[in-house]
Amino acid sequence: MAKAQKKQSRGDYLAETDKDLIGCSVMISYSRKDKAFVKNLYDALAVDDRNIWVDWEDIPPSADWLDEIHKGIEQSDCFLFVLSPDSIKSEVCNWEVDHAVKNGKRIIPVVCRDVDYREVRKELASLNWIFFRADGDDFNAAMKLLLKALDVDMRHARYHTKLLTRAIDWERHDFEKSLLLHGNDLQRAQHWLSASALGKEPKPTTLHLSFITASQALATSMKKRKLIAVFFAFIVAIGIIWPSW
Repeated sequence: MAKAQKKQSRGDYLAETDKDLIGCSVMISYSRKDKAFVKNLYDALAVDDRNIWVDWEDIPPSADWLDEIHKGIEQSDCFLFVLSPDSIKSEVCNWEVDHAVKNGKRIIPVVCRDVDYREVRKELASLNWIFFRADGDDFNAAMKLLLKALDVDMRHARYHTKLLTRAIDWERHDFEKSLLLHGNDLQRAQHWLSASALGKEPKPTTLHLSFITASQALATSMKKRKLIAVFFAFIVAIGIIWPSW
């Protein structure tokens, strides 16, 4: 039976829900030659009911397929890259890394087979790797490290994703003003931005910043309009009342 969801009022899209108590969602990028390892990893991650996005299909790339991959990355809190000699040379895997970097995702590299560090792109090489190699690494110990890396600053990562999906929708609709943040959502976004400035990860992207700035500008403009409207209403009221004096 599906859980009942609390209805969110207008301006409360970014409010926390029951889903926020579950671990960070994750998208797994891998080479098909590492599919057996990824299935084991998926099963271990799925124990706590977290949302996991994995492309299991061996289909040729197409526009629709790539759109789905992009959505999977955008809507996941973390991007897990399975390092192996095949994945670091895969064109598709590198496309996925590009999109994860563009969207400021928390990237976690896990090693299932040894790779030459010098052949790994800098966005992955510069991060801490978690080792799951079959010839000597302790799978359970590695899982503990992975879960810790996935769920650090969990609420912050969740807000990053929620704001990103809102900002992407705003961008795809030609920056429609009605899609900007307001009310409680805008306040939460401002608090999230302050936490990012104090060092919390993942950091906001340029799109995050543009979206929040535009929302703040619209909110300020609306306040000014309300003040002007109140002022003119006051003048009109005085004009009506004055003759009776």
